[in-house]
Amino acid sequence: MDKIFIDTDALVALNNLSDKLHNRALEAAKKINGKSYQYYIGLNILMETLTIVSQRCGKKQANALLKELRSENYIVLNPSQEEILIAEEIFANARSKNLSYSDCISFAVMKTHNISQAFSFDIHFKKHGFKRISIDK
Repeated sequence: MDKIFIDTDALVALNNLSDKLHNRALEAAKKINGKSYQYYIGLNILMETLTIVSQRCGKKQANALLKELRSENYIVLNPSQEEILIAEEIFANARSKNLSYSDCISFAVMKTHNISQAFSFDIHFKKHGFKRISIDK
C-alpha cells in the first residue's frame, strides 16, 4: 500500500467551500480515493488544520473533521526529538523566507517514515523532493 501525507492546504480546501483550491482539492481527492493509500498526517498538520477550519468554517465542522482525522483511516505522526532537529536544520538552511517551520516538520517526518508523496498544493513539497499527488508529473 502506498503512503501519502496530507497537508493543511488540502484539508482546508476540502472542508471550505469558499476556498480557492476547493474544486482542485475535490478532483485530487477523487483520484486518491480510487487507489490504495495509507493516509498520514503530522500532529502539526492536525493542529494547523483544525484551527483554520474552526475559524473559517465553524467549530462544528472542525470537530467533525477531528473525528475523521482521528479515525482508523489516518495515522497521525507525532514528531520525535530527532525529527524536530532534522526539521530545524531544514529550516535554518532554507533560502526561502516563506518556508514554514511546520512544513519543515512535515518534511522531516515524511523522510523518516519513507513517505514520498503528498496531497498538497504547496510548492515547497516539490522543492524538497516530494511528489504532490495530482499536481506533479
